[in-house]
Amino acid sequence: LSNGGMLIRIPAVRVTGWNRPTADVLFVAPPGYPAAQPDCFWVEPNNFRLASGQTPQNSNDGNPIPGDTQPGRGTTWVSWHVQSWNPSRDTLITFLKVILSRLTPAR
Repeated sequence: LSNGGMLIRIPAVRVTGWNRPTADVLFVAPPGYPAAQPDCFWVEPNNFRLASGQTPQNSNDGNPIPGDTQPGRGTTWVSWHVQSWNPSRDTLITFLKVILSRLTPAR
């Protein structure tokens, strides 16, 4: 990314309770990773909703990925944060598990 971070994309993550059975999950490994922890994530395509059609908690479709090389990419941003991060122990897999805990159950 233009800010020195790396955009990570996990395609076709299986989800339950949402308006689609799979979603591509994107997140940023920030400059300074692993000392700097990842924060928030995006789901592509946008309009990621609960199965009821409601907007998920702490999300919106208008917050782009900082420094994205694809301007105008349609995503749903989810404000979800790691509660504890130890750069000697935690990895991008740790953050993916945090994301998965946000997606299941759907809320």
